[in-house]
Amino acid sequence: MIRRPLASILLAAVSAGTLFLGTGPLAYADEPTTEPSVTATPEPTEDPTTDPVNPVIADYDGRKINLAESWEGANICSELPNGEVHCYTTNEEALADLDLPAQIREESLKASALQASDPRSNCAADYWCLYQDYNYKGRRLQFSSSGKKNLADYGFRDKLSSVYYWVGQWAVNYGYATIWDSRSWPLEDRQRNLMPPGGWPKFTGLSYPGGGNWNDKVDTFQVKRA
Repeated sequence: MIRRPLASILLAAVSAGTLFLGTGPLAYADEPTTEPSVTATPEPTEDPTTDPVNPVIADYDGRKINLAESWEGANICSELPNGEVHCYTTNEEALADLDLPAQIREESLKASALQASDPRSNCAADYWCLYQDYNYKGRRLQFSSSGKKNLADYGFRDKLSSVYYWVGQWAVNYGYATIWDSRSWPLEDRQRNLMPPGGWPKFTGLSYPGGGNWNDKVDTFQVKRA
């Protein structure tokens, strides 16, 4: 048997180990394992400035329309208690919809006889009425139920210029609404409460955080029933 010097054996072992370990990261027995912190603040998983669009499909003139793409000639779109959205060409058609609760129709019909300068004449009772133009003019989107409404779903993002809300015979339960601009972060810095009764005829008169005004900036409209 040929005896090899101890130094040669150790050198060969170290070389072999180097070749083996060279194929991956080195690990040491006394190196601590890094574990994720359970107290660390997670990074946001979604970009708050790019809310997904879930198109609202509405009934209009005997057909279905995708509001996120086009209103196709409709001037008024209203959220109904059954969750459906119906659109109309005229205010008279909107108030004649039998899916609108009878008490709301009754009060709204009375108000429709008021002078055109009275905003109640073209806003359904107990509904939040959102208008594309100043002074309660232009296309109108109406909400009643509580919750956040992503206006992009209704083809109304960055188009809101005035809002009106009034109560008919229903028990006085104003609640309030909140408008949101989700293009900035944090969102808490880009929201404003609308406290009824009454209206906001020109969003150019609502100051915006950091300067400017709220006209054509609203992305989300939140109804909060008391």
